[in-house]
Amino acid sequence: MSIKRWLKDRQHQPALRVALDLTQSVYGAVLNARTRRSAIDVPAAAGGWPLRIVPMPAPRPITGIERRAVQRATRSSSATFFDGDTTREFEAQLASRWGAQHALATSSGTAALHTALMALDIGPGDEVIVPVMTYVATALAVLQAGAVPRFVDAHPETWNIDPEGVRAVINKRTRAIIPVHIGGVPCNMDELRAIADEHNLAIVEDAAHAHGSTLDGRFMGTLGELGCFSFGPPKSITTGEGGALLTSDPELYERAHMAMNLGARTPNHMRSKGIDHESPETRLNYEMVGWNYRMSGSQAALGLGQLARFDAIRARRIANGAYLREALADVPYVHVQRVPENAEVCYYSFPMSLDRNAPLSRGELLEGLAREKIDFRLWSNLPLASYDIFDQTGEFPVAQRITEGFVGLRVDPVLGRREMGTTVHAIRRLIHWAEQSR
Repeated sequence: MSIKRWLKDRQHQPALRVALDLTQSVYGAVLNARTRRSAIDVPAAAGGWPLRIVPMPAPRPITGIERRAVQRATRSSSATFFDGDTTREFEAQLASRWGAQHALATSSGTAALHTALMALDIGPGDEVIVPVMTYVATALAVLQAGAVPRFVDAHPETWNIDPEGVRAVINKRTRAIIPVHIGGVPCNMDELRAIADEHNLAIVEDAAHAHGSTLDGRFMGTLGELGCFSFGPPKSITTGEGGALLTSDPELYERAHMAMNLGARTPNHMRSKGIDHESPETRLNYEMVGWNYRMSGSQAALGLGQLARFDAIRARRIANGAYLREALADVPYVHVQRVPENAEVCYYSFPMSLDRNAPLSRGELLEGLAREKIDFRLWSNLPLASYDIFDQTGEFPVAQRITEGFVGLRVDPVLGRREMGTTVHAIRRLIHWAEQSR
């Protein structure tokens, strides 16, 4: 790549970041020349040269576009109200972009899940089927609703919830299934839909990892009765914290709107600043026990900025994930998920798992990556049934095997082909060195 092109690609980066990037480029060229002359490529953990002299770039999810959107909302006072112009515009754009009839912006992804369960009138005495390998919030939302999460093991190839395991735990108390698209890879929604229809169950998609992933051209989060999203800092779309709920069922939308708004109903969802509490036409009426799960206007403004850039964000995450999938395919002892042929995966982070027979442990791999200044993510450490709060027993061998070796690799848009390449190189040479040192 020419210097002119290199500088053009970095024209929007701060000067210090550009200088560090240039330093890393020069260092990488020297390192490549050195390792080509070496009989064995020695990792930094064993006293060799690290692959990076500077850390990987910080994610930088917020740009000037988002900052200007927040400033506009603040100047117009539409950031003052949770149901002001900014929040409603964010909800409208979410629904339109994903192809749903309705969207509700919530204070977190967990809040969206709890809201969905309240909309379905799920509570004490009910059971909800949940994957045992996911972030704890998925199952905690079920406890918040007063129901019991019934855990199911992961599929050995996709790592998502195993449909056969779902069939095995259904009973007369089962009300819903919460499939989680791990890393962004879609679950087997056709089979889960068939199971749900057969047993009259609702599907609440946990699409926290899957912003922008599609199955047969349809966005994840729109294939169940309700779809839930998290907009935390590492996600493909972030509002700092926050979440959203999507549905195309008008009755579920009404109940969800009340549930996340303290159980209140107003005619035609009238805005709070227009309510006359003494007037029968506009006064609030409380019809159910609800929670305050509302998103602020300033968070929604961040979301609008993210949606304005989402095509570029999505394209980079898809490209980075595809690169890692191909590059890791022949690395010994490394396992990755099987992706459905009819899916396009916009990765939250790229999940891989180190085989139990590998010559090094997951801890040694993580320490080795850190010494190479390669960043990574950890979000699934133990099968959820092992935590005391859920008070459950059972064997989940697939999830246990995957989580023992689990590592989440970064794919966020600030990373380019060089960062992806050094990540794979680091994993390769750590495994190779461990083999040679046996």
